[in-house]
Amino acid sequence: MYDVALIHYGEIGTKGSNRPVFEKALVENIKWSLENNVGEVLRLRGRVLVRLRPDVDSEKVKQALGRVFGIAWFTLAYESEQDIDTIVKEVLRRLAEHGIRARTFMVQTRRADKDFPYTSIEVNRMVGAKIVESTGMDVDLENPGVTVFIELAGGKAYFYFEKIKGLGGLPVGVSGKVLSLLSGGLDSPVAAWLMMKRGCHVDFLHLHALRSMQELQGSKIVEIFRYLSSFCKGSKLFAVPFYKFLEKALKAPARLELVLFRKFMLRVAESLAKREGYLGIVTGDSIGQVASQTLRNIWSAQKGLDVPVYRPLLTYDKEEIVRLAKHVGTYELSLKEYKDCCSIIAKHPETSSKPEVVQEVWDRLGLEDAVAETLDLLESLE
Repeated sequence: MYDVALIHYGEIGTKGSNRPVFEKALVENIKWSLENNVGEVLRLRGRVLVRLRPDVDSEKVKQALGRVFGIAWFTLAYESEQDIDTIVKEVLRRLAEHGIRARTFMVQTRRADKDFPYTSIEVNRMVGAKIVESTGMDVDLENPGVTVFIELAGGKAYFYFEKIKGLGGLPVGVSGKVLSLLSGGLDSPVAAWLMMKRGCHVDFLHLHALRSMQELQGSKIVEIFRYLSSFCKGSKLFAVPFYKFLEKALKAPARLELVLFRKFMLRVAESLAKREGYLGIVTGDSIGQVASQTLRNIWSAQKGLDVPVYRPLLTYDKEEIVRLAKHVGTYELSLKEYKDCCSIIAKHPETSSKPEVVQEVWDRLGLEDAVAETLDLLESLE
């Protein structure tokens, strides 16, 4: 059983005087992801150390840390005294336990404790020489069969044999709260995930064709929400039916129905964002990917909003978004059947709308009233 998890961050280390704020947020997110079922979590000289209880499932620890933004890389490690002979003895014991029988090896040491009497290079040489003497293994600094990583920090030595790449980015929460529109497609879940990666706490808003939140339960929308909320502590899903829009838009020009609906979604999101204190709205828009996402239609739908709209996928093509969805883990969920809001809108929409024309139709149909009436039907899920 491993003794500790060692967690290293990248971008957080560049934050100057604000660095402790980011480190504290990272520690809290690590505790939450690990469900507080491990031992002590400590900040330790540019790294985070998690003490592991003997009964903890190491694979579950890896999975949990793999969902925490702000981690550059992490590992599960063994702890020993800062004594060369002890380190070598423990390294050899653990190599045998892991069944590692490589012909070649190298040692890489990081010395955070600058009062340790040997430099990192000297530790590499001393530990390496004793491993050669004890095992007959050869040193290979370019393509070793196994690498022995050693860290000297907090008065202890920690060693391990692998580094696991983390998600990178910033800890969720440090950039503020945003509200992401969530549809049943590939794009919006990926857009929300990317905002989480930049430190945003993300809540979700879904407009549906059902009668209640209860009917929404068991749908892929809730599945996607549950999956994404595993990356973001306390994430919430707001859901609301959009039939009030349909009632008001019966006399809308068919070619403008789509851009009017996009405007309606953004206005509902804007009203909720103002009420709940969100710092902006997130969408999965990608320029030109579908009719509603031409630059003119994006302009027509957004004109008049006074909260920011963030579009992290704006310049991505469909193949790139598909790759991202697979990487994020939402691809298969997004492919499940579901009648989302896009499935009942006009088949031949306008692709080059004029904002002033869209606004005139909006006002004439009384769609602003539909926004207020829709918000009265809002339900939420945590």
